[in-house]
Amino acid sequence: MLRLAVGNLRENPLRTILCALSVAVGTGALLLIAAIGMLGQEKVSEGLKTLGVSGLTVYLEDHGAGNPLSAELADRMEQAVAEIDSVMPIKAKSGTVRAGHTSEDVLFLGADERLGEVMQLELLAGSLLSAQQAEYAKPVAVVGDELAQALYGRDNIVGRTIRVRLDGQDQYFTVCGVVKAQTSAFGSLASSFAPHLVYIPYSCLATAQDNADQVFVQCAAEADLSAVSDQIARYLNGYGQVDGTVRVQNMSGMVDTVNRLANLGVVLFAAVGAITLCVALIGVLCSMLAAAYEKTGEIGILLALGAQTQDIRRVFLLQSALLCLWGGLCGMGIVLAILYGTISLLPDWRMIIGLFVLCLSCGIIAGLLPAVRAARLDPIEAMRK
Repeated sequence: MLRLAVGNLRENPLRTILCALSVAVGTGALLLIAAIGMLGQEKVSEGLKTLGVSGLTVYLEDHGAGNPLSAELADRMEQAVAEIDSVMPIKAKSGTVRAGHTSEDVLFLGADERLGEVMQLELLAGSLLSAQQAEYAKPVAVVGDELAQALYGRDNIVGRTIRVRLDGQDQYFTVCGVVKAQTSAFGSLASSFAPHLVYIPYSCLATAQDNADQVFVQCAAEADLSAVSDQIARYLNGYGQVDGTVRVQNMSGMVDTVNRLANLGVVLFAAVGAITLCVALIGVLCSMLAAAYEKTGEIGILLALGAQTQDIRRVFLLQSALLCLWGGLCGMGIVLAILYGTISLLPDWRMIIGLFVLCLSCGIIAGLLPAVRAARLDPIEAMRK
């Protein structure tokens, strides 16, 4: 039966090549779209891991002359709301850092010893801010590895001195730690004018009574973030008596939303590729129906000589499956070569096996109707045709 199926494919090489080409295009498109979609999802996941902030962020809108959202108030809020594990006020100011003849625009973030608790920083060298450094406004800084490379040409610059220009004044800071360059909530907003983040003691930028730009809140693992948000808003509006509109953003919820959107994008991309493959299978179905019609006389002879109906069905199913497998393997091979040669990406082996099985299944489905129609032919009527 295999020899007969291969012989049938060879009888009309142009039609066989065109059908295999359509399957190759459909399979290749599905693999390409799925691979690019999964690559995009992976990049989104990596970007979300470097956000640096999870939990909640609290800030004020339309702040007036009343009580500010200060570091002192944030500490009281931490004690008042039971499900808060840690809080850290943030003060942001733009400026420049200089080392030798190299100068870079940066965004200074005032933080304290809780920096590692509320932000997901990957420490590469040195240490983060200590409680003593934060309390006594020591001139120390935590910088990103990209800034370290720009200033000194290497990642580990712990102990090196940088000249900080802030509010029109110059001051020398010692680098105490180097972290993986991150895009935090502030960094993404300020990337156009301050591509680098530098963490320095909060007290170097503001006093404990000054208004904080934001307060990062890390909650207990089992905490209901929505309920904690309501408690924070009630506390600040009531006991805190802040002047302004309290805004609480669920950063973890935003990350989950972006992840769901990325997954939806992969599904939509795969659906587009599947439609392309379905169009190719319609072409294979039409080709197999035409082949069954052309082989009517031969089918009648085979049936008259004692061939079983299941034998006729198997020949056409095998012919359709071979056609789809050939086209699918060619399409996947070309796309894999393109992906590896351009972006050095090889999809997961399970995706390749899944597409292989899909091509085989689609070939069987496309050949099912022609096979059934051919097997039902009356031998005498078939030989007359």
